[in-house]
Amino acid sequence: MSLPRQKPHRSVKFRWSGPREACYDPASYMRRRAPRPPINGYGVPHAHPVNRCRALVLADGAGIRKKIKKDYEKALRDLDNSRQQLDRFHQTDLPQFTRWLNSHFGALLTELRELGQKIAADEQLVFLVEGEVMFGGGTYAKAYRRVMEARENPEPPPRPAGGDGEPNRDRETSGSQPGVGGAGDDDEVFDEIFEELFGGFGPDDSFHSHHGPRGEPDRRPPAPAHTAARIKELYRALVRRLHPDGQREMTAQKTEWWHQAQAAYEAGDAEQLEVILTLCEIGESGTTANTSASLLQRITAQLKSSLREIKRQLTERRRDPAWNFSRRADHEVMAIQMRRALTLDLQGLREHWRELQELIAGWKRAAEQVRPRRRRPRQPQPSDCPF
Repeated sequence: MSLPRQKPHRSVKFRWSGPREACYDPASYMRRRAPRPPINGYGVPHAHPVNRCRALVLADGAGIRKKIKKDYEKALRDLDNSRQQLDRFHQTDLPQFTRWLNSHFGALLTELRELGQKIAADEQLVFLVEGEVMFGGGTYAKAYRRVMEARENPEPPPRPAGGDGEPNRDRETSGSQPGVGGAGDDDEVFDEIFEELFGGFGPDDSFHSHHGPRGEPDRRPPAPAHTAARIKELYRALVRRLHPDGQREMTAQKTEWWHQAQAAYEAGDAEQLEVILTLCEIGESGTTANTSASLLQRITAQLKSSLREIKRQLTERRRDPAWNFSRRADHEVMAIQMRRALTLDLQGLREHWRELQELIAGWKRAAEQVRPRRRRPRQPQPSDCPF
């Protein structure tokens, strides 16, 4: 009987690269671990020696800070350019284009406006008739007839209680009777319920500070005392810098920071308040030398977020014909294009109004042909009961 062939034992030798004396010295700063037993006939290499060195590595943060500052300056520059373009459109291009359009195409614009009002009135009538057919039943002719009758004979508005200056005697009588709850009792019950539900809120508290956005109780732990104190301190500093009453000129940038500070204070976001305060300090001093790299990175992220929103608005404004009107010199070519576009719009509105008029006229003719149903007088039936 032949025995199975065993795998040869392969051992990996550990080579010591240090001094020979330190390798055999048990009191040295590095110790060797015992080799593991062989697994499946193969030897396991020795474990690496444990490194107990606690040396500190100095990292040069000048390059990192330089890169973060470069990103901040680029985001700030792009944001300023985008805001200038948006302000130029709203303050210069749009007013000039509106004046030029009214002076060259006043008659067309007036006709377009009047035709739009007629179309809106006819569309409202069509909407009422279709709703009457859906909920009241019957044909379109009957529905049109009911809608027109309701227009000709509108129902009087409900008369408010005590509107003629006389007090409501029924409510006074019912409230004065013993055992009958009047208006005063209802108010007292409502006050008790309101006090039971919301009596725990102070003057500085709100419903949303104790409940979530959907009304359920907020299970988040309350902010620590030092965090709340820090939030109040940051908010006071921002109020001194951004409150509208203390500003000689309230710019759009300061207004945006003021709204953001109020939202961050209500949400209890200390980081956002610190970012806004740092932006105010940078705007006053004009340097970022005293700003940490991490805070400058958060400010850059916020600037990029605002830049994305402004770029979205710019993309929509560029589709407007008033975009860059103050810098254009081909106003004659633009006048030809605008006249063609307004004429096409006017033709489309006329066609749509003609279709609405034909639809309403068809309903009117059908309603005139509908005869009111004559009700037969009810014949008295003989009663089976002799009594």
